[in-house]
Amino acid sequence: MSILADIGGTFVRFASAEAGAPDHIAKYKVEDFESLETALGQYCEEQGLETSGSLRIATAGYEDAGVWKFVNQNKWIIDPAGLNQAGWTIEIILNDFEAGVWALTNLAAEDVETLKDASGASKNKCLLGPGTGLGLGYLHDGDPPHVQKTHGGHMPVATLTDEQFMIVQTAQRLKTDQTIPVFENFVSGPGLYNIYAAQCLISGKIRRADTPEAMLKETQDPQVQEALRLFHEFFGLFAATAVITGHAYGGLYLTGGVLERLIEVNQFDFELFEKWFCVESVGSVTHDLKATPIYHITYPYPALKGLLNA
Repeated sequence: MSILADIGGTFVRFASAEAGAPDHIAKYKVEDFESLETALGQYCEEQGLETSGSLRIATAGYEDAGVWKFVNQNKWIIDPAGLNQAGWTIEIILNDFEAGVWALTNLAAEDVETLKDASGASKNKCLLGPGTGLGLGYLHDGDPPHVQKTHGGHMPVATLTDEQFMIVQTAQRLKTDQTIPVFENFVSGPGLYNIYAAQCLISGKIRRADTPEAMLKETQDPQVQEALRLFHEFFGLFAATAVITGHAYGGLYLTGGVLERLIEVNQFDFELFEKWFCVESVGSVTHDLKATPIYHITYPYPALKGLLNA
């Protein structure tokens, strides 16, 4: 039996691999634990499992000199050598969206909701989603299929309107670093807040919320509604860019904690998202975008399921 771990910027999810499926799933806040080892120890204690054995990891971190680090609020260091010394045998470490893409190979009908039914102009598929960051991965058609991980959320952001351009420029002035603006700065939890903060500065209005979660408790506020509208515009543009780049017209699959929260508070505007996904471009490209089926992954733990398929 293997322990599965999906480590994001805000949450870590554990499961045991039972009969080819994730079981005994538990979700914890990363900030409540000093390290992966302590969180893993608590999970094993709660589930009555040995604190050693096989371990499969999906992570939103990046590899640096043999350890995995994060660029978001997660302060953990994933050290394979230290885990090995503690008795864990690491079978695989994948990017979290790389693992999520593997889940596309055997999602059940009840695991997805069809948002737009269409034929698709290719068999390649795309998984993307906003959370603490912005993830993107591809499932390329083949026998066997090929999974491609990406840094897609860090593509330089595109704008098509003066308003979008002004938001990007204003948000850039609010940043404390000198990195270029990327899609993740506008299509993520922090990105939603960046849009809101920039818009408040442009309009001279006082910010009534100081976090993305606080914003979503103020959905009647016109400033929040405007920020949500722009968020959907950037979300649609990013999705179009991703699908075009990967020739992934066989299916666009949406996931991510921010999407789930928007759905929960009835603020996900699929019609607006689709409008900016199917922007008028080169005729053949626009045709293929309009023919791309779009799905929402309702299964809450795709990366855990994907770790079993990889």
